[in-house]
Amino acid sequence: MNLIENIETLVEFIKSKPVLTLLIPVWSSHKAHECGTDISFIYWRTADSDGIINFKHIDANGVAMFPIHRLCNQNTLVLGNRYIDTIGLDYEWVYFEEYGTPFVFNEFVESVYRGYRRDFNELNDCIPLTKWYEVLGTIPDIGTRQEWYRNYSDSITELGKLEGAGVKVVEEKFIDKFGFNPAYITSGIVYPKYNPYTTTGRPTNRHLNVNWSAMPKTDGGRQSIVSRFTGGTLLAFDWESYHIRLIGRLVGYDFPTDKTAHQHLAEWYGPGVTYDEAKGITFRYLYGGWDETSDRIPFFAKVREYIREGYKRFIVTGGLTTPIFGRRIPFQRIEAPNEGKVFNYLLQSLETEINYRKIREINQALADMESCPTLYTYDSILIDTHPAERDSVLRTIRTIMERGGFPVRAYEGSNYEDLVLLS
Repeated sequence: MNLIENIETLVEFIKSKPVLTLLIPVWSSHKAHECGTDISFIYWRTADSDGIINFKHIDANGVAMFPIHRLCNQNTLVLGNRYIDTIGLDYEWVYFEEYGTPFVFNEFVESVYRGYRRDFNELNDCIPLTKWYEVLGTIPDIGTRQEWYRNYSDSITELGKLEGAGVKVVEEKFIDKFGFNPAYITSGIVYPKYNPYTTTGRPTNRHLNVNWSAMPKTDGGRQSIVSRFTGGTLLAFDWESYHIRLIGRLVGYDFPTDKTAHQHLAEWYGPGVTYDEAKGITFRYLYGGWDETSDRIPFFAKVREYIREGYKRFIVTGGLTTPIFGRRIPFQRIEAPNEGKVFNYLLQSLETEINYRKIREINQALADMESCPTLYTYDSILIDTHPAERDSVLRTIRTIMERGGFPVRAYEGSNYEDLVLLS
């Protein structure tokens, strides 16, 4: 094992200009979010060598933290790349693409924990380095590089920025509601964790008993989520009729932006049809079956034709190609495919790729502000807003999200549950 535990050896290693194929940071805590703990050590690999650079592990002396990202090249596979932001590729994404199953680090290294109590917060600092080295040496290298890997890897890094901002909570309320361990709250901040390793790339968001992607709106849990700024507020933005407008984008149907998509379709359903009635009719046509009436409505005629032709392409080519990033989803990844399921996979992929682009724009727009995006949930994003930046954030985020023909509604409140629609 090449062990680097002092500055002289580290400098010599860096001067040798190693071409890393793999970089694995191992964090001190095996349970805490990566943003709430430190790196214990990193395991590195080149084409003909490997080793460990130690920071905090008790088995060796440690070097001071340095810019780890400088060790990586564009083809280096980096575990948890979103937390150290290198120019490398996200290992978990490439692994998922190659093997069709997520790479779960704690499951892969399960053997190192046998015989150890798991209630110690910084357990990874204590398990022998030799044992770590033996197990980490079995992590597979992956030589394949597809064109879309870069787009998704970079997008996952943008999700990491949302995670790193964290969510401010009223600790006692949050702990009581979610049974959350206070050891994993840092100065009132809790870190969500996105899992983008899914067939369509659409991320879930769950960590330590909290399902951020499916948090009920009215059970009191959201009241514990507040602004970190004195006098600050939470601004929430969600796309109006996003699902329907995305379908319009796919099939080439332009919805007006001065009314909701459901109001527009209600005009085709007949006089006196309300918004809620129109919404029900629309989804019944889309997912409950077509009839002569739906075929006479231009939107549904386009949708039906697109679904038929899209499924034919899927069968002939053996997979889907996503509309923006050009990602290939092979036939085998979609269980029991049919016309509707294939269309929904393509639609969800379009949603995800548009959202990733929007998140990047939002992160860039707020990079020099105190205000920060904190939660993304499919058709909405939450901004923890500094009072001095409130008007600017409201204008900026609305402009970004509405670009491309996707109207948004904005809400504001002192907590995540009691949000009021802004005019």
